[in-house]
Amino acid sequence: MAVREAFTAEEWQAVGAALFLVGASPQGPMGVLTEMLAVEKAVVMEAHQPDGLPIVKEIEADLEAKVLTRDLGVIDGAADEQARVLGELARALALVQAQAPGLDSAFRAWLFRVAEHVVRRAVESAPPGAGGRQLTRHEATALQTLAWMLGVPQ
Repeated sequence: MAVREAFTAEEWQAVGAALFLVGASPQGPMGVLTEMLAVEKAVVMEAHQPDGLPIVKEIEADLEAKVLTRDLGVIDGAADEQARVLGELARALALVQAQAPGLDSAFRAWLFRVAEHVVRRAVESAPPGAGGRQLTRHEATALQTLAWMLGVPQ
């Protein structure tokens, strides 16, 4: 049985959005594009590993087939938008825990690695001549919050 068969279509959309939620931040149009590309790269890399997570392989296939969407709505950094993003992520995590418990901890750990990958890409894509960019306090706090939410060591 495919992992996605454990979910309704609407639940599967929520689970598929989780990977984009961990990489979402209000960085303007170019920042959003960079983050989306970093998330997509992380998905493709995991999906094409021989021992890659089955849930990620199915998410990648459904992104390619346009069964899953990348549209997360507006994420503008306002407190209510941050609360919405965290709420949607919590819902996706609860769905995986309930419907695919055998994949839950590995999926959570992988989501954290995706978030770290996205942050690294943001630091690496600092404008030339900027002498490199350090992790901002906001980014560090976001990673700490995410680690706590996902239940993974940081």
